[in-house]
Amino acid sequence: MTGIDTTWLIDLEIVDSPRHEGAVRLFERWLSEKTSPLAVYYQSFLEFQHVITDSRRFNSPLSMKAALERSWFWIDQERIKIIYPGETSLKRSLLWMNMYQLGRKRIQDTHMAAAFFEAGVSEIFTANPADFQVFDAFELTGY
Repeated sequence: MTGIDTTWLIDLEIVDSPRHEGAVRLFERWLSEKTSPLAVYYQSFLEFQHVITDSRRFNSPLSMKAALERSWFWIDQERIKIIYPGETSLKRSLLWMNMYQLGRKRIQDTHMAAAFFEAGVSEIFTANPADFQVFDAFELTGY
């Protein structure tokens, strides 16, 4: 199963993003080649809504209504699996934070990675592969 980082979801949506075309190409490749679902960590939708509506980041941000509609679009897709944390992934994330001596800016990505790991995700689409390299648990696909 392939997990997606929030950056990929944002870059796929925002035409202004310098990484938009790469995100689209990766999505089209997944559509044509992959049969397994895309895994989305539940928190990514919250971060997506926060970032995609920020006029300081984008020339044409979405309204909150549009951001919520886009979240529903993804949630309703048959090939999308929402990943939630559980007790095991929480323990794994705390272990990884300590083991790799990660700081406060790595909390969200570590929790996402731990939940992905527990759900059987083997690959992550991300604009920031370095965020996940330390775990040595995933194939990281940048764009």
